[in-house]
Amino acid sequence: MRSTSHHLQQLMASFSSSSITPKLEYEVFLSFRGEDTRQNFTSHLYEAFRRKNIKTFIDDKLNRGEEISSSLLKAIEHSKISVVIFSKDYASSRWCLNELEEILKCKKAYDQIVIPVFHDVDPSVVRNQTGDFEKAFAELEKHVMVDSEMLTRWRTALRDAANLSGYDSKDYRKEADLVKDIVNTVWKKLNYNSSVIYSKDLVGLESSIEEIENLLFSKGVSKLGIWGIGGIGKTTLASAIFKKISKQFEESYFISNIREESEKSRGLNDLCQKLSSAILGDEYPNHGFTFTKRSLISRKKVFIVFDDVTNLEQIQCLMGVFDNLDSKSRIIITTRDKHVLRNCEMDHIHEMTMLSYHNAFQLFALHAFKGNPPIEDYIELSSRLVDDAKGLPLALKVLGSFLFERTEREWKSTLQNLKTSPHGDVQKVLKISYEGLDDKQKCVFLDIVCHFKGYKRDLVEAILNTRDLDAHIYINVLIERCLITTSFDTITMHDLLEEMGREIVRQESIDNPGERSRLWDHEDIFSVLKYNTVRVKTLIFYFYFIHKL
Repeated sequence: MRSTSHHLQQLMASFSSSSITPKLEYEVFLSFRGEDTRQNFTSHLYEAFRRKNIKTFIDDKLNRGEEISSSLLKAIEHSKISVVIFSKDYASSRWCLNELEEILKCKKAYDQIVIPVFHDVDPSVVRNQTGDFEKAFAELEKHVMVDSEMLTRWRTALRDAANLSGYDSKDYRKEADLVKDIVNTVWKKLNYNSSVIYSKDLVGLESSIEEIENLLFSKGVSKLGIWGIGGIGKTTLASAIFKKISKQFEESYFISNIREESEKSRGLNDLCQKLSSAILGDEYPNHGFTFTKRSLISRKKVFIVFDDVTNLEQIQCLMGVFDNLDSKSRIIITTRDKHVLRNCEMDHIHEMTMLSYHNAFQLFALHAFKGNPPIEDYIELSSRLVDDAKGLPLALKVLGSFLFERTEREWKSTLQNLKTSPHGDVQKVLKISYEGLDDKQKCVFLDIVCHFKGYKRDLVEAILNTRDLDAHIYINVLIERCLITTSFDTITMHDLLEEMGREIVRQESIDNPGERSRLWDHEDIFSVLKYNTVRVKTLIFYFYFIHKL
């Protein structure tokens, strides 16, 4: 368990810097030297942002001194994009240099977007501090309050900013065209999902969002699957991607809870009709997919997300109309069953993984402390709870929300209860994958849960095959459903899944272990062996077989 004071100190340090993304308050922060551009280019750019209803922070104070204020630091930190306007005398302002340094810190800490604009100054001058910038630094070196370390930081900030993709005014005949291009770039970056990027539900998913977005706009990937266990964040990831890129398509539709909807009377038919209406519009009545409708859809650039697909029939029905989609259309399918994605011939399958400990702690704390750093008395308890959740996002969210503003005694009680029984809401979600199995698959899963976690696959199959079944296919199904995994041919599973499975067995007879189908606790085993109950014979056989092999 990661409970050492050194590790927790590192964790807390990260919370004070980059681990919690600040709440978005401004879409754009404008950085500029007022004397150079306030009355011309900067004012035109600000007005263009205003017309687009882009919330922009501009510091219009005429006298800005040398040290930037805490309110300005907060404005930088809580902005999505910083537009830095470099002018000839930009480097002569300590205020501007300090501002730029903070902007680049936010870029590194929070992935803030930085767009440099070189207004009547060459990018190489900014990058290498030559010309007017060289003169400005020569003057700064004479300043009694500027030391060599500070100068080095400023030079690094200028170099890093000048190396970013931006705009050079010399490339434009008209300043109005330059303003238009900058605004269009910012609009595109904001329009697709400025708020979702800062959602606390997306902790640890940023790289996956970027990866999938790149895949969807690359050649050869029109159908993409997202695969993983229930509660790991498939729907969250798909939703973030949908919100971010959907406006780049003529029509888009997110079909959620397909498993639940398809179980209703006329469920799949209703979903198909809703999909048809969404893509074609209200002018086309919902009377099935006619030739005309197919022709219309085939000419449209559409984006569809099919969420929580559990079998091939569902997706065949819903995708039946998309046989001749436009080549620029895109489809995402989320599922717990990898076999479904294989049958659908996905161009790419993205496998969801558990959160790293750092991201797991961050996600838990965001829900347990609502974005504030963990209270000192709760740090150790938080660390232990995060360990127990094993990186499952849903578990972390449910536990964190449940413990919000509860007493330390209640936290300790929850931790103790979690050791013997998983949190109810988490268990309910985890059981969805289990309940989708047939009887023999359930039997194999529970055998692995209670007896064979950590054993070699060949050995487990050999034991299970003595029960008149071919375990190989059932184990494959369990792997595809993300209920178990194999590492170096050893069968393992997530601890919360193991606890869920054992809770299922425990519920067979809460008060009398001897009436359960399987036993794993040594005290229960000792107790029931004393009375030699019928079910225990199977248990004795397992132990005998394992030791014999």
